[in-house]
Amino acid sequence: MKSRKWSLLGGSAVVVGVVVYLFVTGMRDTMVYYFTVGEVLAKEGKIGKGARVNGHVVPGTIHKDVMNLRLEFGITDGKQTLPVVYRGITPDTFKEGAEVVVEGKYDQAGKTFQAHTLLAKCPTKYEAESSASRTPSNSGKTSY
Repeated sequence: MKSRKWSLLGGSAVVVGVVVYLFVTGMRDTMVYYFTVGEVLAKEGKIGKGARVNGHVVPGTIHKDVMNLRLEFGITDGKQTLPVVYRGITPDTFKEGAEVVVEGKYDQAGKTFQAHTLLAKCPTKYEAESSASRTPSNSGKTSY
């Protein structure tokens, strides 16, 4: 009876150990440090495997190649500008001046950030439409 109890306890400990190991190694692989534009430029490509960079889209720097799903733009932290190249579908909220987070790798040779993920942050405030602009139409439906 005692050996059965110990083997059950030992087996449970092994299972818990494996689950904890998988959790820790999985988290380590998905964790990416969050950099500012200035930090990326100061490190000159010595960031490692990948990084996330936060900044605002610089007005006048957006160049889209719709056929190849290629987007070039600059992001700034207010002091320095980092050129970014992104390939993929552009979020609807991406525009000049928008706050964005790009994830990818700094290309030291080309001096650009090669992004594989582009997240455009949503505005924090939405203005409500005034009640005066909501008037019934001729069909009896309310238009907003």
